[in-house]
Amino acid sequence: MERIVEGLPGTIRRLTVSVGECSVDVTWSNRGARTAAPVATRPASTDVVESAPALAVTAPLVGAFYSRPTPDAPAFVEIGAVVRPGDQVALIEAMKLFTPVRTELAGRVIAFLVADGDMVEYGQPLLDLEPVEE
Repeated sequence: MERIVEGLPGTIRRLTVSVGECSVDVTWSNRGARTAAPVATRPASTDVVESAPALAVTAPLVGAFYSRPTPDAPAFVEIGAVVRPGDQVALIEAMKLFTPVRTELAGRVIAFLVADGDMVEYGQPLLDLEPVEE
């Protein structure tokens, strides 16, 4: 596993390992082009930590991602914050128009998957939430 991580560019933000039809899902913060992580064909190990699956908040349109309303303002949400359906978590700028990104899910923010200013695609995961009891 360490050999896979060492070969990837940028800072690792999330690493997911699955057993059974083994898959590796790596997300990192690296401005510029991103390369898909290799997918393993069989499990390297059967030692897997079971946890609740992450819930992704996705981009509603193509544009530039921003976690705060202005460069000097605090972020809409921070890692560890609990969000409810309808809460604004970011902005996406497209053609000088800013569109709020609102979550449809309840959860605790566990990771930002993109950085301020990154270009995002429609449906691209922006941040991960862990489920919380309502």
